[in-house]
Amino acid sequence: MTASSDRLLRRTLWANAVLSVGSGAVLAAFATPFAAMATHAPLQVLGLDLALVLELLGLGFVAFGALCGWVASRTDMPIGWARTIFVLDASWVAISAVVLMLPAAWTLAGIAGIVVVALIVADLAILEYLGLRRLGTTH
Repeated sequence: MTASSDRLLRRTLWANAVLSVGSGAVLAAFATPFAAMATHAPLQVLGLDLALVLELLGLGFVAFGALCGWVASRTDMPIGWARTIFVLDASWVAISAVVLMLPAAWTLAGIAGIVVVALIVADLAILEYLGLRRLGTTH
């Protein structure tokens, strides 16, 4: 693989790393106010308060971002991990659609937050797909 052939994928993974770590840290730090803004009534997910779920998601985003950065930083990019990141991003978008259909009392801010994040992740997934395709590894 040449530097020019993996440039799109590498830069997309770096962008994913920065966005994931940054948004994850903010989400973990402000999980309680975000949970209060996202729903009209207290919400539990699998028996856990939404604030705790958001805090855990934020920490997960930080770890995911670290993975994206690690993959992007390798001289010989581990394509299997890059594919896994793409699948996880595409899955996030699909799960976001399902979450919006759940019978929760989402506020406009909650809906907007879910949709905006899903659109950003969808953009990253598209760029990851195109980067993998350039390398001939989408099969």
